[in-house]
Amino acid sequence: MNFEVLIVFVVLAFILISLYFEILGPSFTFVIAISVLGVSRILTPAEILSGFANVQLVVILLLLLLGDIIRQTPIMEMIFDKVFKGARTYRGFMLRMMTLVAGFSAFLNNTPLVAIMMPYVHHWSKRNNTSPSRLLIPLSYAAILGGCATLIGTSTNLIVNGMVLDQEIIPGLPSLDMFDFFPVGSAMAVIGIAYMLLFSKKLLPERKDAMSQFRTRNRIYSANTD
Repeated sequence: MNFEVLIVFVVLAFILISLYFEILGPSFTFVIAISVLGVSRILTPAEILSGFANVQLVVILLLLLLGDIIRQTPIMEMIFDKVFKGARTYRGFMLRMMTLVAGFSAFLNNTPLVAIMMPYVHHWSKRNNTSPSRLLIPLSYAAILGGCATLIGTSTNLIVNGMVLDQEIIPGLPSLDMFDFFPVGSAMAVIGIAYMLLFSKKLLPERKDAMSQFRTRNRIYSANTD
């Protein structure tokens, strides 16, 4: 085993261990890994910079910016107010929530979308005496499933498209289209939503909201600073 192969194995082991045990953040972990590969001359400066110039990476950054802009505008809140206004039952709210989130997630970044929805989930749960823990996981799953339906719905699909464009095994292989994932992704979303509607109430834990636990057990979380 030569020196370069050994360095690659060490870097890969470092990435896996750091991400699995959350030793460092993902960004810092990959910066260290790329720096080691650059210093050891396994990657050239041109190769390192070409990764930052990847079109798919630029698209991901633009989607993150778009999602953050939408999160700070009242457009999504107005839509959610109208959609969830008539929801009275647990399954009725979940059906509306998962369908709407999956639809938006196909074209928006998941993180800001979930961040927008979480206050609505907590508010509806409190008003209807339902544990938020039974709705937050379905919220996350809806965002993940909906993102699988289109090319821009999740960064993973964009990375795969970048690999398709960069590969040289099949010359002239065209780029993936916007809705190439839709037949499989939409079927997964429908099946996932149906499964959550049927089994979530039995499988998901019913935990008290963290804030309500703090209010009812505030003596446990109090500290004497004298």
